[in-house]
Amino acid sequence: MRLILASIVTIGLALQTAARATPADSVTAGQWTALTFDAAQTTIAYKLIGWPHVTDGTFRLKSGLIRVDAASGKMAGEIVVDAASGDSGHSVRDARMKDSILEANRYPEISFAPQQVESHGVPRGEFPVVVRGVMTLHGKAHPFTFTAAVERRGDDAMIHCHFAIPYVAWGLKDPSVLFFKVEQNVSVEVSATAHISDRSADCATWRRGLPGAR
Repeated sequence: MRLILASIVTIGLALQTAARATPADSVTAGQWTALTFDAAQTTIAYKLIGWPHVTDGTFRLKSGLIRVDAASGKMAGEIVVDAASGDSGHSVRDARMKDSILEANRYPEISFAPQQVESHGVPRGEFPVVVRGVMTLHGKAHPFTFTAAVERRGDDAMIHCHFAIPYVAWGLKDPSVLFFKVEQNVSVEVSATAHISDRSADCATWRRGLPGAR
């Protein structure tokens, strides 16, 4: 379920590689490239292996705005997932997940704050990136790193990633009950579209556009 947040991070990776795709797209010193996620074109799917059945579901992206320094790979911003949006198509199971496992009333958001992105390979066609940052789930922050595939199409970045989150090790309840057993890691797959734009290095102005900024 928290995997959803991680998906947000992946998008940040696209910013760095997209910003340097060609000389014309390069960001000069003192400038940042911004990446704004499109919630309508972002899919966050999760899979929880269990016995006697496997649970498949989705979460919704709430917001996502990231900036990246193409020269250093440093990142800032936040990707936010609606913790109460989990939907597996089973109302009773979903209610238990939101109320007892995620406690969405107390912790309504799952977020990822990217800090550094690294590109491997030539930014043409589809290329891999590695993003490091901090994922906040159930009110606790955890260092998190993942690999994503990024493809630039004009002013948009298409991002795809797949990763696992050790939700029990991170302090969430194990949903296993009696004869119903589930794994303690949840698998998450994210496909997202983000719009790329250049921004100046005026941090105060830029931060006003971040989720939750005042």
